[in-house]
Amino acid sequence: MDKKEIYFPPLYGKVDCSKCDIKDECLSAGKFQRNKRDFSYTSGRCPRLPDLRGFVEKEWRAAYAAAFPIIHAELGAGDTLNLTLAIPNEAKWRRVYRSKSGTWWYFKQKDEYGSIVNQAIRIEGGMQSEKEVIDRIKALHTDYCIFRCEILGFTV
Repeated sequence: MDKKEIYFPPLYGKVDCSKCDIKDECLSAGKFQRNKRDFSYTSGRCPRLPDLRGFVEKEWRAAYAAAFPIIHAELGAGDTLNLTLAIPNEAKWRRVYRSKSGTWWYFKQKDEYGSIVNQAIRIEGGMQSEKEVIDRIKALHTDYCIFRCEILGFTV
């Protein structure tokens, strides 16, 4: 199935079952989905709605990674945060940085002239600082999460 035909609900906001291509077979179609990210889809959560750590069900993971830029957040020793960005259709993962002003997240890439530029990104959920990401990971009692992100149309 083409990734453009697959509907993945947003991590924040309403699940719109009418956009989904499997709504006729889905046992969770039309059910209230919010606050259900902490248990399995067999209990009524949309199988394509990521859980609290950001993972979708195993059979949808490859399609999910092919549809969105995803940030892999790993908490290391001493509360060090490692963020890497996986961009659809690119094999190379890129390290994610925070701007000196603390305003933007960015990753390094080459522009059309071959110069290195800092491409701005936004993490879904509005996490604006490393502390917010670390707090989210700690609240989930884990050391690894994934977050969808949006690559913005400007550099920092």
